[in-house]
Amino acid sequence: MFIAVVNQKGGVGKTTLAVHLAGWHARCGRRVAFFDADGQASSSRWMRSAEPGIEVIEAFDGAAILKQTGALRKQVDVIVADGPANLAEVTRALLLVADLALIPCGPTLPELESTAQSVRILEAARSVRVDRAPAALLVLNRLRDDRFALTRDAPAAVAVLGIPPCRSVLRLRETLADAPGQRTLVWRMGYRARTAALEMTTLMQEIEDYVATTPNHPRHLDHRAGTLPAGQAR
Repeated sequence: MFIAVVNQKGGVGKTTLAVHLAGWHARCGRRVAFFDADGQASSSRWMRSAEPGIEVIEAFDGAAILKQTGALRKQVDVIVADGPANLAEVTRALLLVADLALIPCGPTLPELESTAQSVRILEAARSVRVDRAPAALLVLNRLRDDRFALTRDAPAAVAVLGIPPCRSVLRLRETLADAPGQRTLVWRMGYRARTAALEMTTLMQEIEDYVATTPNHPRHLDHRAGTLPAGQAR
């Protein structure tokens, strides 16, 4: 299973989502590899510290991604890729090999406009693939509480993009923002991160359910591995 986390805009939470996604699958007992396709390599450093057992590959151009994916699929259960900002070629390469694309998006107009461009790249990749993959989910991220109009209007705003949104959302939380600096995952940050950990767990479980129930999906996950409750470290 190859999951690419992509959006042409920076600052929408791709790295946070990708690192936690890889960590989730490792915590579920799966063999995981992590592609860092962002030239800043920030996710590589975070991933190596947070989950040392995950193989990390830095691949900053499309050719390297396409070359390494075939062999890597035979070695691991799940590949997670953290896509770059403003590099359509690399994003396109990820979408040409991914089984599932996760597109994080914030509620502001610039984020929605950038996400629309990412959706066009997704559709272009689907048009040249025999299997019409990848499947795709949109993840609303960095939302403030429901007092704000942007938060309340976000579900309707993203509906026009044509990609099904996850019911679960990630809120703008200090502990989630602190996780990269601490080189850890929210599930290991103790009591003060309990709300962020619960939100992340709920999102991860929804993504797993989507994969399990998507008809004719080319590569299902091994759901016998089970899941872990929020806050439980392994």
